[in-house]
Amino acid sequence: MFLCWVTLAAATALSAGAAIAWPTLGPASRPHATLHPSLDAIASVLLNNLRVLAAPFILAAARFGATRCCRFTGDAIVATVLVGNAVAVGFALGRWRSALIPFVPQLPIEYLAAATAAAAWLEARRHAPPRGSQIAVADAAATIGLTAAAAAIEVLLTPHAR
Repeated sequence: MFLCWVTLAAATALSAGAAIAWPTLGPASRPHATLHPSLDAIASVLLNNLRVLAAPFILAAARFGATRCCRFTGDAIVATVLVGNAVAVGFALGRWRSALIPFVPQLPIEYLAAATAAAAWLEARRHAPPRGSQIAVADAAATIGLTAAAAAIEVLLTPHAR
């Protein structure tokens, strides 16, 4: 799991560096408050983030890692979804730097949730059921808990819309 988290952090750092060199890689709109501190906002952020993190668990539940080709394809899907999101965050950080920092206090916990999801896929593809399924269920519970904490932090601790 640590290697997964480091990979996400490295992808963010590299893409932030690229956006510092070429600011047009980052989003054009300046960071601004959009969230209101409410349970609805927390639920919305939580569900959106869980949708992104579902891919590794869907692959594990479908026993997608049964063959070498399927494992490689599953690895590519998981890496594309998770690293793609880290790169998007890095581009935004590189473009807006200190202006974006108040809006991302949840980022380390979100990355821990993403690393847990990625590690669940890696473990499930290595172990045949039921061991792989048990690991995936435990990792799913941890991912949901971490994602819920990150959503609460994002909604409650970032600047709020008026």
